[in-house]
Amino acid sequence: MNRSKLRAILIAGMALFAMYFGAGNLIFPVMIGVEAGLNLRPALIGFILTGVALPILGMVAVATSSRGIDGLSSRLGKIPGLVFTIVIFLSTGMLYAIPRVATVSYEMTVKPMLEEGSSSSLPLLLYTAVFFPVAYAIAVNPKGMIDRIGKWLTPSLLTLLVAMIAATLWRGVNTAPTAAPTYQDGPLSTGLILGYFTMDAIASLVFGLVIIQSLRQRGFTSGRSVFLGTVATGALAGTALAAIYTGLALIGVHVNGRGASNGAEALTMAANELFGRGGQAVFGLIALLACLTTAVGLLGASSSYFQTLFPKIRRRHMVAIHVVVSFALANLGLEAILAIVAPLNQLIYPIAISLIFVTLLDMPIPRQLFYSYRLPAAAAAVIGLGEALWSTTLPVFAPLRAPLDALPLGSSHLPWVAPALVALLVGLALDFKSGARSK
Repeated sequence: MNRSKLRAILIAGMALFAMYFGAGNLIFPVMIGVEAGLNLRPALIGFILTGVALPILGMVAVATSSRGIDGLSSRLGKIPGLVFTIVIFLSTGMLYAIPRVATVSYEMTVKPMLEEGSSSSLPLLLYTAVFFPVAYAIAVNPKGMIDRIGKWLTPSLLTLLVAMIAATLWRGVNTAPTAAPTYQDGPLSTGLILGYFTMDAIASLVFGLVIIQSLRQRGFTSGRSVFLGTVATGALAGTALAAIYTGLALIGVHVNGRGASNGAEALTMAANELFGRGGQAVFGLIALLACLTTAVGLLGASSSYFQTLFPKIRRRHMVAIHVVVSFALANLGLEAILAIVAPLNQLIYPIAISLIFVTLLDMPIPRQLFYSYRLPAAAAAVIGLGEALWSTTLPVFAPLRAPLDALPLGSSHLPWVAPALVALLVGLALDFKSGARSK
């Protein structure tokens, strides 16, 4: 591999790291450090398995198709695959994730500096009126977007994070003697669930499109080179994520026992202790860069996908549509949208994981699989629908909790896993019995 391609992978890998690294990724590992105590290691391993390894496997799965997520989802069937893909890009795009990440960045950067008890919506309006045009300017050019994130935004974000982690380690870290109740009996499973709820496996399907396009623009022309380049990009981003998550968890250990109720508060405490009066500014910059890079990545990926459905709409207009809708939802009625779309994520996430797992299983199998894709996805969808309906907190769906909990892993909000595995075994048996065609 020549130097220009290695450089392209480095830039794309750093950009992918920053696109994954949003507000939740900043806060969750800190709270593991605060709450896990002596059980930090197994809890962090669990978090990295589902918060890093699973999304990177998603990138590998996307790279198996030259059409990215389109080719991947089509294995569920033409219509189900199309619906699934559209729902993914809407929920990770302008209807949920993009307005949410803008609002969260406001909550973590600007709101703490306002008068306590202030209920004015004007600061949020002004903040998003700056946030979204900046995101638009970075996302409007697909090739330039990866360059701007990978060359400029990611190094800035990493510099601040590494400085904060290094300052914490220099001060010394003392592990707390006891763990919070949720980390006492099953720290590994608690970490697994926390990593699962980052929803980054869905993001891997979304960001895969951007990375594949970027690599093609930089000379990765054959299917094999695109596949290997995407895998290398994912591995680089995953390594950086795992290292930063470990450092953030140590920051959590450092502030353990000081009354922090969430990761943002713990990070603020650490920043103020390490950097004095400028601590809030340091934390604010970290939160802003983390949220901005994620918003830019989601804008770019969603715009690219919907351009394939509506090719007559120019990219700058498609990005503008996403920005306008996201801006409106961030300021008007976002809570109502979240109440609808958050349960929807509980439905599509099991389908996405099922699709990723079967795709990876399919790679060494010489036969074309049919039922092995459709049956596990259907099982995950049916059980996931029950979990999604229950998560709406509507009283009419409250009775669903008992049968969901009766399934293996149901009490951990993973009741779909066992039915999907059984369906996979049935699907494999049917595929091999029916004499599926060779690839």
